[in-house]
Amino acid sequence: MNCKDFFYNNQWIKTIFWIIITAIITLGVERSCSRIMPEDPIVVKEVSDTIKFVHSYDFGNINDSLTNGYLRQRLENIELTQKYEEEIIKKGKIIRASNSIMFDVSFPNKKGYILHGAMSYFSFQMSSLSERFIEFEVSFFDNLILSEIYCLILKVYKIENNQRYYFEEQYYNVSNTYNLIRIANYLPRGSFEFSVGFILKKDRMAEYPNVYQTNRIVSKDF
Repeated sequence: MNCKDFFYNNQWIKTIFWIIITAIITLGVERSCSRIMPEDPIVVKEVSDTIKFVHSYDFGNINDSLTNGYLRQRLENIELTQKYEEEIIKKGKIIRASNSIMFDVSFPNKKGYILHGAMSYFSFQMSSLSERFIEFEVSFFDNLILSEIYCLILKVYKIENNQRYYFEEQYYNVSNTYNLIRIANYLPRGSFEFSVGFILKKDRMAEYPNVYQTNRIVSKDF
């Protein structure tokens, strides 16, 4: 029996032969791609809480159409994955808990306020007036003062013709060194002055309680 008759009568040998050839071709493609595309991502930039992962590519002189097709497929998969992760981050945005309103606030003898700067006590950040809610972030530098604070206070004034007009005033419980005040953004167009501060427990009974505050003027044009 010659080799031709042997292969013809034993078709399973033919099947095994093509399996081996396919495995050799696949292994060669994988090794070629591994040289130009590392399996592990490289951290190249960090933005706030998000770390972006990218791959480094060196295509060199690649003429193999099969290898190029494999590379294109991997690049498309990476791009789709990054877009998906960005959407998940957007949809999974967590709304932070804000400080509770102080309903039982009481200044039985108050006739007015004595105003003081608060730059030595806390930092103050305010969100854009283009958002649905307006947020005020108050971060105290020293937590020892927290036990002395009676309440946080937010005052809003509308500015027209160089005059200030009372718009809103609200009191909040202090939570810790980081505090968040959130109000609905129903403000009309125009300029507003926002004052964020605190009042000490020792001044609650005073006719003119001391208010340690920071002011900011912002315009709403829409």
